Amino acid sequence: MAVEDYNWADRLVHRLAFGSKVPQDVLCDLEAQFYAQQIAQQKAMAPIFITSLPRAGTTVLLEVLARHPALVAHSYRDMPFVLSPIIWRRVSSRFHVAQDAAERSHGDGLMINVDSPEAFEEVLWLREFAGHYAAKGIKTWDRLPDAFVKTFRDHMKALIASRGVEHGGRYLSKNNANIARYGALARAMPDAKFLLPLRHPLDQAASLLQQHVRAMAEHDATPFARAYTRDVGHFEFGRNHRPILFGEFATDGLDALHIDYWLAYWTAAHRQFESDMRAIVLDMEALTSGVTKVETVFEKLDLAPSPEAQAHAGGLLRPLPHRREDSGCDANLLNAATALYETIRSRAI
Repeated sequence: MAVEDYNWADRLVHRLAFGSKVPQDVLCDLEAQFYAQQIAQQKAMAPIFITSLPRAGTTVLLEVLARHPALVAHSYRDMPFVLSPIIWRRVSSRFHVAQDAAERSHGDGLMINVDSPEAFEEVLWLREFAGHYAAKGIKTWDRLPDAFVKTFRDHMKALIASRGVEHGGRYLSKNNANIARYGALARAMPDAKFLLPLRHPLDQAASLLQQHVRAMAEHDATPFARAYTRDVGHFEFGRNHRPILFGEFATDGLDALHIDYWLAYWTAAHRQFESDMRAIVLDMEALTSGVTKVETVFEKLDLAPSPEAQAHAGGLLRPLPHRREDSGCDANLLNAATALYETIRSRAI
């Protein structure tokens, strides 16, 4: 559901949910009290995390995998009370209406409606780790407290229970910001699977820049759009942009309205995968061109074949646009990013 589709009532409920912590906290407490048994019965084992910087293909992968009957992901219907999926589903179900799919605000041809999966998990991270979100940028995570890991597992269980899945559902997450805490998540949840879509850095940097400019215009034209992305923790682009403060990334001397900024950001974000062997690296050029099959992705994620998901992939996957001509970027930045890309790509499935 695009932000521009929110009517006055939708915006009122959103502001109620995010205007203070009280409404979210009250519903969380009620859900934990009244649905404790349902939540505890869920296993929530072997969650799947799709993560990368934006514009790598994370949403396409989410769209495909969310069609698999064994997986449960957030959808637009979970908004705005994302942290209380059981109660909110029960309350809001009486107001559910069908909605035709429309192109999402990114302008990339992906069609969505209220039942489409989306990345809303960051609301939980914002609530639990507010100190990480500074004005200059978002700090990375070295470790996750045991108490938070339990809270996160309980949230997965609640989401699965809200869909009526009986003890066998697996949580599916698409969250670009998880690249800031990938190592901490992998250590805290050794049963999890991590899927890293990999796109050529120049192509991705050009797309990041384009989307940043687009989001800035949207935020200037529609203040609610800016508030919405801030509330759900989407700081990737626009007036709310806060970079993740990867160790080697320094914004000094870099302008987010120039491609060099995004190339440097790409390299800093992906350096952690240079020698890491835990993430499943997916070459998006190979997937979108048909060289890598969707069935191979399912197999790597320990998922049975799904004719529905495979058919949906056939309608979504298209060759990625290239931006390999001279882009005015710094040659040293591009060479470093390309070398890192080739190193990581050599391990792709």
